[in-house]
Formats: sequence, structure tokens, C-alpha cells
Amino acid sequence: MASRKNRSGKANRRSPKPPPGFAARLRARFKGLSSWIAAHRWHSLVVTVIAMFAGSLFAGYWLAQRLDSRGSDQVARDALEEMKRSASTTPSVPKAKYARIEDLPGFPKYSEAEPGKPRPTLEERAKPQQVAATAASAEQTWRRNAVPFRDITSKPLVAIVIDDVGLDRARSKRAWELPGPMTMSFLPYAKDLPEQARAARAKGHELMLHMPMEPSGRNDPGPGALLLSLSDAELRQQMTNALESFAGYVGINNHMGSRFTANRPDMELVMRQLKPRGLMFLDSRTTAQSVGDQTARELGVPSIVRHVFLDDDESVEAVRRKLAETEAVARRQGFVVAIGHPHDATLQALAEWLPTVPGKGLVLAPSTAILRKRNGWD
Repeated sequence: MASRKNRSGKANRRSPKPPPGFAARLRARFKGLSSWIAAHRWHSLVVTVIAMFAGSLFAGYWLAQRLDSRGSDQVARDALEEMKRSASTTPSVPKAKYARIEDLPGFPKYSEAEPGKPRPTLEERAKPQQVAATAASAEQTWRRNAVPFRDITSKPLVAIVIDDVGLDRARSKRAWELPGPMTMSFLPYAKDLPEQARAARAKGHELMLHMPMEPSGRNDPGPGALLLSLSDAELRQQMTNALESFAGYVGINNHMGSRFTANRPDMELVMRQLKPRGLMFLDSRTTAQSVGDQTARELGVPSIVRHVFLDDDESVEAVRRKLAETEAVARRQGFVVAIGHPHDATLQALAEWLPTVPGKGLVLAPSTAILRKRNGWD
């Protein structure tokens, strides 16, 4: 069949006809879809509503999260700005850097004594920067148990402390039979301790507890010693046992303890046991690194320090030289604490020297008199 031509002579281009039955099939499918929609109109509506509701929830949550995040960021920025403003106006607090009294600003440093000049005592070295003294109370135990002593100002005072009393009964008795007042420091593990302490006090001597503490070397401080390896609870129990071993003493001083007394936390624990009991502390200074006296004064525990050891050399001549040094220190600073032991040489030298003290313009005094004079207490 020939194609029709238009006026220009060209054949007309017509769209190709769909294949037979296509329109019918399309109409049938559209009709089927319309019927399905009509049949499931309610279900479609429910699905649409649920989808819209879920979408609104997600959108709201997303928006809330964005707002909350922006709010948190703003709060954080505001806090940071406030911290910056506070840091610019608040003075910084310096860290504690003075572990010992010798480290305080203005404290003179001494390595060795100058030739021909006696080595300064801790008291003399502390004068440029004296640590504030704690006020004493008449209700304190150290005052109640003190040997009465009135005049602490007219002459230099000399306190002789005898350590390790109580173990050697015979030599301990020889010590408290000497003229006094002196200070007898009893070890807490001595036998018949209350009886011995009463005998020494009856002779006019002041009493002290000689508390065993851990040394740096291998020497044995004895049973019940305070050791760095002990827990706080164990240390408190050891202290309690020792403090309850006898009565009538004015305070404690350390037996050995070159390692223990250099440890500030443990010495603070010791002072917290002494303070509520109204007891004083004598730092025997078995090491130059001891923080005992400084810690006691900072925590409000009355304290004094040892200036001279009498018998590092256990010979009569050596003890005599140390007694001469004791006299010199007393004249120089107004008071002195010298520590010895119930050795034969020490007891002999003291027996010779004690009667001469009044004629030398000095006064033999109990340890509490030194405490009062050191702190300016009546």
C-alpha cells in the first residue's frame, strides 16, 4: 500500500501504531490499580498517617538535638570565658616548698663551724626566722607533771636528760640518785616501769617517755617501735601502748629514730597523738634531717630540741669535754638541753660536774623550764 503524500510531494510521517491489544492491556492494568486503591484505601491512609507521624518525630528529635548541642556549646563557651576571667583576677597559690626549718627564706646556712668558733645550735640558727610558738595552757599535762621551777630568766638554764632509763636497773638507779633536777627518760618496754618512775620522781627528777622509733641503720630500737612500714592504725596502737606504760611524765623524746623522724607524715601522726593528751615533745635530733621539732610547732605541740650529746664517746674525758660545751651553749643562748645515757663514764662525769653548776653561774633545770624559756611562757 502506497504511502500518502502531502502537498510538497513528500510522504507523511506518522507515529507508529501501538501493537494490537496494548491499549486494552494498559486500560486493564490501570483499572486493576484503581480497583486495588479503592479496595485498600483505608490501609493506605493508615500507612500514610504513620509515616507522617514518624517523620515528624524524627525531625523534632533531630532539631532538638541540634538545639541542645548548640546550647551545650554555648554553655561550655561561657564557662571557659568565666574561667579565663577568674584566672586573670585570682592570685595563684604557691606550692609548699619548705620541708624543713632550715629551708625557710632568710635561714642562714652552715656547712661547717668556722675555725675557733663553736658551731651554732638550731636555736641560734632559727633566730632570723623563728617559727611562731604555740600558746601554752595551764591545763596541759606537761605543766601538771612538771617539776616546780620558778626563775627561768636570771641565769642560763641547763637541762640534763638521761635516756634509756629503766632497762639496766642498777645504773638507772645510780642516775636518779644524782642531784637534780634532771630529766629521766624511760623506755616503755622496761620492767617494773611504774615503780621505777615513781622512785625517780621522788628524787626530784622530771619524767619523760623514751619512744622507740626506726633508725636508718641496722640497730634494733626494741619492741613496740614506730616503723615506716606500719599502717597508721598500727602506729597509733604502738603509741597508745607506750603512752599507757606509766604515768606522771611530761612528754616524749625519740629513742633512735633517725629514719622515722625525717618522715613528715608519720611525725604528724605522732604529734596528733600528743596534742590532745597535752604532752610535750623533745626532738633528740638523731639526724640533721629530723622534722620533729618543726612539725610539733606547726601542729601546736610544745617542743624543745637537743643541743649536745654527752656520750657519743663513752669515756670520762670525752663526757667532760661535752659538759664544757654544754656550759658554753647555755651562756651563749640562755639555755641548753644535753642528752646522755646511764653509762659508767657518763654517771661518773656527771657526779663530778653537777655540784659545780651553781658556782659557774648556771642553773640546773628540768626540761619543762627550757620549754617555758624557749617560748617565753611563764
